[in-house]
Amino acid sequence: MIKVNKKNKAMNKTFEFLTIFSLTFGIVVGSGIYLKNSSKDGVLAAAGQNPWVAIAVWVFVGVFACMMMLSFIEASSISKKDEHNTMPTIGATFLGRRFGTIFSIFYIVIYWPVLTIIGGLFTVNALFSAVDAFVFATSNEAHTLNDLMGGETVRITVELILGSVILLGFQLFNTFYTKEGKWVQIILSVLKFVPLLMVLIGGFTLFFSGKISENSFETDYEPFKVNHIFMALIPILFAFDGFVDSIAIQKDIEHKEVVAPAMLTGIIAVSIFYLIITISIFVASDDGNVLSMFDNVSPQLSLVFNLIIVVTLLATVNAYTALFPRMIQGSIDEGYIYSKDNSKKLDYKKACLMSGIITMTMAVIFVTISLLITDKGSLDYFLVSYYSADTGILFVFIIYGLIMAGLLDNRRTKKYQTKQFKGSYAIGIITLLILVFMVSYMHYVSIVQNIVDFIKFGGADKLIIPSMWFGFLTIIISTWLVNDFLLKNKEVNKIDKSK
Repeated sequence: MIKVNKKNKAMNKTFEFLTIFSLTFGIVVGSGIYLKNSSKDGVLAAAGQNPWVAIAVWVFVGVFACMMMLSFIEASSISKKDEHNTMPTIGATFLGRRFGTIFSIFYIVIYWPVLTIIGGLFTVNALFSAVDAFVFATSNEAHTLNDLMGGETVRITVELILGSVILLGFQLFNTFYTKEGKWVQIILSVLKFVPLLMVLIGGFTLFFSGKISENSFETDYEPFKVNHIFMALIPILFAFDGFVDSIAIQKDIEHKEVVAPAMLTGIIAVSIFYLIITISIFVASDDGNVLSMFDNVSPQLSLVFNLIIVVTLLATVNAYTALFPRMIQGSIDEGYIYSKDNSKKLDYKKACLMSGIITMTMAVIFVTISLLITDKGSLDYFLVSYYSADTGILFVFIIYGLIMAGLLDNRRTKKYQTKQFKGSYAIGIITLLILVFMVSYMHYVSIVQNIVDFIKFGGADKLIIPSMWFGFLTIIISTWLVNDFLLKNKEVNKIDKSK
């Protein structure tokens, strides 16, 4: 609950506006901008190495996010102060409890573990890559970190142990020290703007000082294809994902009239910030890799820059190891997920244990598959985790689309009273139509096109996203069937006992 000074209405409204604005901005601006601008498969590569295409898609997603935000502000306006305000809850309201269950299963069994794993493994991957680049740049004999550590196997083993320690450590920390965990999140959330400002200032400084031999605008582009737009959409949408999560706070807001302006201002600020950051990266590097921006300037500066990024990436792990158990608690308390006794609220520590088991199980599976499908000498334990983000975001925007469809149908049935905005119905229809087309085409380039390319040209990497998509779908359906059976069986037993 947001505490406000009831004696000063103007101050209250300003405070609530800034609270919502900062929350919206803070939730969206995170590790996604680094993850999807740090590899050969990042945003620039997806756009066919054409920075103009990438920039155009960033602008489009920013505008589209604002259009979507209106629908979700309206959807969440029905929630009361004592109710959960999550995607499963909103889905259950407008689409039925079955959808609430399916959405809960997706977030609990798939998406939240994926985000947590990405946070932990990307932190370690970025750390060792930064140290490796520094060792190579400063060594007279061109040593690599593998040479110093005794080989690739030893290095990967150390990285995986450290990744496990981070994932388990933060889960235990947030299990027993919830208050301290909030302070850690605040500190890391503030600190995460340091490297972003370094990118913003450093990129343009390097460009205007003439210290860049070639940037992304001066390299050769691939011939333009429509597919490039939709391939670039996937990583950019992942970087923006989370923008609708800030709607949860509106149930605690006293002055409801500030909600929409604050959220829209927040997402507009994010869009502008991301756009400027992206341009800064492109003018300062030839491959769009934010982690190697300062490599040619100073190995020491590059190492410090990357170490700061690594520290801020821990904010992702801390956030999801704290919020994931809450998602489990909410889903069980609402009755979407089976529990032996729904009359009692799930203990937070038990929820933490469950989230830890789910996360580590999926992490082991991801790492094992990654090591099996990559060649010795270039083993990449992070491969499947990286692509799981692109796969998961396809499901996320299907969920968003379904909720928007349910909200529009509610305008017809008038089953629930929602806070409506002028023109929001027309905007909602347009947004939903665009979203359906986007999601359909993204599935085509991610699944159908990759399967066709594999058949024509080979390459096991082409099957990663299609395999993960069908794998995720199988897990969701099978888990839902088991959960549905247990819930129905529980109801039957309850009826029998009452007779």
